[in-house]
Amino acid sequence: MEHVDELIYGQAVHALSSDDEERVALHVAECDRCRRQLREAEAVAASLAYAAPAVAPPPELRDRILAAVAPVVEAPAAVPAPAAPPRRASRPAWWPRFAAIAVPVMAAAVIGMLVWNVSLRNQVSSLKGPLSQGHVAKIGSFGSVLTNPGGRPTLFASARPLPAGKTYEAWVIRGKVAVPAGVFQGGGTIKLELTKPAKPGDVIAITIEPAGGTKQPTTTPIANGTV
Repeated sequence: MEHVDELIYGQAVHALSSDDEERVALHVAECDRCRRQLREAEAVAASLAYAAPAVAPPPELRDRILAAVAPVVEAPAAVPAPAAPPRRASRPAWWPRFAAIAVPVMAAAVIGMLVWNVSLRNQVSSLKGPLSQGHVAKIGSFGSVLTNPGGRPTLFASARPLPAGKTYEAWVIRGKVAVPAGVFQGGGTIKLELTKPAKPGDVIAITIEPAGGTKQPTTTPIANGTV
């Protein structure tokens, strides 16, 4: 059976043509290997929202956009009206001012989407190597953990803020032994390289602990997943 490795990552970010999407769908319906690889790729793609750095436009971008669209929003020169003009609906008096604002905003939005698209493609490309050799585990609805071939796990999550005096703590659980692997605060997206390695079969768990963390879990995990 010929696998579709070269299309898996494009399918995970919905960047394939309709023909290639159909090819992948038909193949993974019969191939456990590629179906598992697609699930892992989709998990990493979902984590990109937490890993991708914010892209700030250059300071001169606004001036370039305004200069480019200026001819579009300039009012046309007045011309004599014909003797018997056809009856037409007139634009509201506020239209020129609205157009002067809306056109640059739309242009900036388009450019912003292009920058985001390039950033997303770069993130997917940079993750192809680790994804093909590592392993992705879902940590409930909390996030995902990507474990590289050396066993070093990285947590990607979105966490609500905690009250003062509390912190999130990650654990690597092997058998019945829980080892602390890092603490972090909530209130946004998280990318945390855990301090302890993980092997297949280990459990990654998240608990809420007193500020600074503890040596053993004191609360029930709010999320967990098996590597």
